[in-house]
Amino acid sequence: MSDYLDINNEELLQDFFSEANQQVEQLESNILVIENDPENHEAISEIFRAAHTLKGGSATVEMTEITEFTHLMEDLLDEIRSDTIKVTEDVVDALFSALDIIKAMLGERSNGSVYEKDTEPVKKILRNLLPEKKDKKKQKDASAVAAMTAQFAPKTQINEVEAPVKESLDPE
Repeated sequence: MSDYLDINNEELLQDFFSEANQQVEQLESNILVIENDPENHEAISEIFRAAHTLKGGSATVEMTEITEFTHLMEDLLDEIRSDTIKVTEDVVDALFSALDIIKAMLGERSNGSVYEKDTEPVKKILRNLLPEKKDKKKQKDASAVAAMTAQFAPKTQINEVEAPVKESLDPE
């Protein structure tokens, strides 16, 4: 590992905060855009990219509270981007609330502290805006397992196998 990627490296931290501030500006300006133009897909994509970049950068410098919080915001943005969720006043308000917390988290970290205020109310709002997940991956995996099981299952009926086995186990 290079010295640059050491999370205690001042240059890395300065670069992170510089990049994070740019991403926050992107988030803020584009949330304002979708507040007035909810169908602006370019702005929605910019918001998603900014959140994604911020999440990745915070993970690199091991600021997990920012990473985890931004990940939840990113989940909502991904649903908006895929047109599963429409941009409404409630969505915009939630994004601004999330952005306020991200700013506060970055402010605490830039002062050498960790943000310790309760983020659960805003997390709950973000989660409630997300559609219920139908676990498609599990359903898909179950179907694949069933298909594989059927493929490798014996072609004989269970009763046909049980009789010879039972006879071989009976001591006569």
